[in-house]
Amino acid sequence: MADYVLIADRCLIAVIFGVAFVTKVRGAAAFRRFADTVRTLTRFRRPAATGIAALVVAGEAITTILVVLPGTVRLGFAAAAGLLAVFIAVVFRAVQVGVLAECRCFGRGSVMSSAMVLRNLLLMAAAVTGVATAPGAPVPDVGLLLVAGAIGVALAVFFIRYYDALVRLLLGRLSPQVDT
Repeated sequence: MADYVLIADRCLIAVIFGVAFVTKVRGAAAFRRFADTVRTLTRFRRPAATGIAALVVAGEAITTILVVLPGTVRLGFAAAAGLLAVFIAVVFRAVQVGVLAECRCFGRGSVMSSAMVLRNLLLMAAAVTGVATAPGAPVPDVGLLLVAGAIGVALAVFFIRYYDALVRLLLGRLSPQVDT
């Protein structure tokens, strides 16, 4: 069973970090928007913020590769956990001090919030689980392997595409309605 959890985790983390990487480097404008977000968050001058943005993008690419390659899975999960820890700290600080910055996690702008901290904590739990269970033994059942991979990809799609909308929906329902 742990082998299938590991496969799902690998797919989840690889897709999350792979999509994050691709959406930031798919064009000069996309990378510039991400670097501008880093500048807003750090208040560093443009060259330093651009350098930090490049390091983040490189880290996302390396993490994706390490999680996918068989001999480096544990290292890839550790890299994912490290990056996620930094992302959690940055978003938490931005929320605490009221910095209005859009996260460019997956190319789209989304205002940093406590929900983003929660998302990153959930992804960190997957990365830490991966560190604890990697490397797994060969998976004997191809059908279950495909199911585990599909679950990991489906979770990644949820976090990338639907998580923010679900949070907005839940917060809208949980917040008290004001009569006018």
